[in-house]
Amino acid sequence: PKRAMASTSAGASGMNAYEILGVQSAATTDEIKRAYKKLALQLHPDKVSRTTKTDAERDEARVRFRNVANAYEVLKDEVSRAAYDQKCELNGAKRDDVLVNVSFKESVTGTTKLAMIPFKLLCSSCQGVGMACLKCEGCANRGGTAVGSQGTCGTCDGRGFGKPETCRKCGGDGVKDDFFHGRVHVPAGVLDGSRLPISGRTQHVRVRILPSKVFSRDGLNVTSTLRLSAKDALEGGFFEVETVHGVETMYFDEETKSGDTKTLDGKGIKDGKKIGNHIVRVEVEREQTPEAVESDEDVEEAEEPEAPEADEPATKKQKESIEDQEEVIDLERLLAERKAKLLAQLNAQS
Repeated sequence: PKRAMASTSAGASGMNAYEILGVQSAATTDEIKRAYKKLALQLHPDKVSRTTKTDAERDEARVRFRNVANAYEVLKDEVSRAAYDQKCELNGAKRDDVLVNVSFKESVTGTTKLAMIPFKLLCSSCQGVGMACLKCEGCANRGGTAVGSQGTCGTCDGRGFGKPETCRKCGGDGVKDDFFHGRVHVPAGVLDGSRLPISGRTQHVRVRILPSKVFSRDGLNVTSTLRLSAKDALEGGFFEVETVHGVETMYFDEETKSGDTKTLDGKGIKDGKKIGNHIVRVEVEREQTPEAVESDEDVEEAEEPEAPEADEPATKKQKESIEDQEEVIDLERLLAERKAKLLAQLNAQS
C-alpha cells in the first residue's frame, strides 16, 4: 500500500520519486538514503511545529514529509525501484521490460537465461468475442429442426444454437493470460540494470545482479576478503583464495596485517580486450591478549567449590562417597573371582 501511494503522490505533484528526494534517477542507493535522511530531518512534524507559525505551513510540511517517506519506500529497494523505473520509463527502462535475475558469478562469466514474457492469447472458444452460444438442447444444433420432427425447434426458434452467454473459458475477456519462454544471452561483464533483447520478441529484459556474500565489484576488478587467524597472519604462507574463475593459491608474507591487499592479475571481469584483476583484502582475527588469558585464569581460580546442599549434611555426602567406593571394590573383587574361575576351567580342559 505504501509503494502504491508513493507513485500516486509523485504523479499528483507532477514530480517523480527521484525529484521528490532531490536526486538524479541514476543515483546510488547510498545517495538516495542520504537525501531521504536530510529531508526527513528538515520536514519532520515535530521540528516544523517549532519553527513555523501558520497552519498552512505545517500542513504543507506534513504533505511533503509524507511524499518524501513514500518516495524513499519505493526507491530504497532494488526490486521496487526497478518496477518503478519500468512504470515511469526511467533509466532506459520500458513498461514491457521483463526482470531477469543473475548471480554475481553469472554476471562475470556470462550465461543464458530463459525469460517468461506475459502476453494475451486469443480465446479459442469465443475467438475473442467474449460471448459464446451453447448447443441447443432441443435440436442438438441441427439447424433449428426439432429432434424427431420436421418442424422448427421451439427452444432456439430455428437458430440452431442457444442464447449468447459469457464465455466460460475466458470469462468474457476474449483473451487468456499466457507466457512466452524467450532465450536471453547475458554477456560476460554485464552491468546491473542493463537492458538486453529477448530472442524472438520485441520486449527486452532488465538485468538484476544478485548481491554476493563473497565478492564485490569495482569497475572491471573483483574484490574479496581473506580472513586469517592471528597465528597464520604472523607466520605467513600459502592460502587458497576463491575467485569467480576458480580457486587460486596465494602467498602472504610474515606479519601480514588487516587491510593488506594482494592482486591476482587477469582474474577479474572481461570487457572485450580489457580484463580486470582480483584484489584480495586481508582481515586478521583478533587474538586474545595474555592479560585477558591471565584474567580468565584468575577468575577460574577464584571460583569456590560448590557448597553442599542445605538439606544434605556434609557427613551424609561423605557416607555416600564411602558406600560408592565399597561398591566399586566389590565389583572389582567379583570380576577377579570370575576371571580366576574361567582360567581354572581352561587349565582343566587342557
